[in-house]
Amino acid sequence: MLTDRPLTRYVTQAKNEAGLPLLKISNELAHCEISLFGGHVLTYGRHGETPLIWLSDKALLDGSKPIRGGIPLCWPWFGPAPARVGSGKPSHGFARSILWTLDGVSDHEDGTLVHLSLRDSHATRAQWDHAFELELDILVGRELSLVLTTRNTGETPLVYNAALHTYLQVGAPEQVSVIGLGEPYLDKLTGEAARQQGPLPLTAAMDRIYQAPEAVVKVRDGDRCIEVVSGNHDSVVVWNPWQEGAAGMADMSDDGYRTMLCVEAAITADAGVIVAPDEEHSLSTVIL
Repeated sequence: MLTDRPLTRYVTQAKNEAGLPLLKISNELAHCEISLFGGHVLTYGRHGETPLIWLSDKALLDGSKPIRGGIPLCWPWFGPAPARVGSGKPSHGFARSILWTLDGVSDHEDGTLVHLSLRDSHATRAQWDHAFELELDILVGRELSLVLTTRNTGETPLVYNAALHTYLQVGAPEQVSVIGLGEPYLDKLTGEAARQQGPLPLTAAMDRIYQAPEAVVKVRDGDRCIEVVSGNHDSVVVWNPWQEGAAGMADMSDDGYRTMLCVEAAITADAGVIVAPDEEHSLSTVIL
């Protein structure tokens, strides 16, 4: 196994126990770990404060399956593959299950900037027959910022859906409520449309697509307030598997549902986003 290699004053490139590359960042503002497998933010927190990002204590980090927790990148589709993609494809696309390229890292006054990329290959073409360049810019500072940019390098338009599947770390369900989600939502557990009235409490399993969210969604977790600021999205997804769901997951402890809540910037509309040749589109989230 290779030894850790410093890249900047605050960034070290290392390998985990399975030999997969990761970045360890600890600057004057915050600490963060990023796996190049999946372009996946594993952890993030400001120094001296409760971490903002949750990672399952049973997450598999050997590349055998997508990582449970952190911020998985759902791309170029969200959930089951749509009809336009075809059947037999992995849920949430393939970006979270491929090794990304580290293009650059640099330290700045407002934090550390990491630039990762993923390009089409024979493996991706077998699942989604498009030429593309996918870029991920991660800024680790007093806030955590992710910008996922889809660039069409082909000769025909491409259509994509996506989500920045953020697992927030919370204290306990009974002290959590979410505001700023807007009223209309699709309940994926029942398949029914419904409307949110007031703050959303965390009292049971949920898998909801909020279709008219405010730009800033606030998660009240006891005495603290976590803000999720989304950009170029059409929805915000809120998910917690609750006790029964967690018990059925090999990569989550039975009580893991009590300390996490997914609140994620997403593009979920059936029409997706159309990106013309030589054009690009970015989806973003900021956690603070």
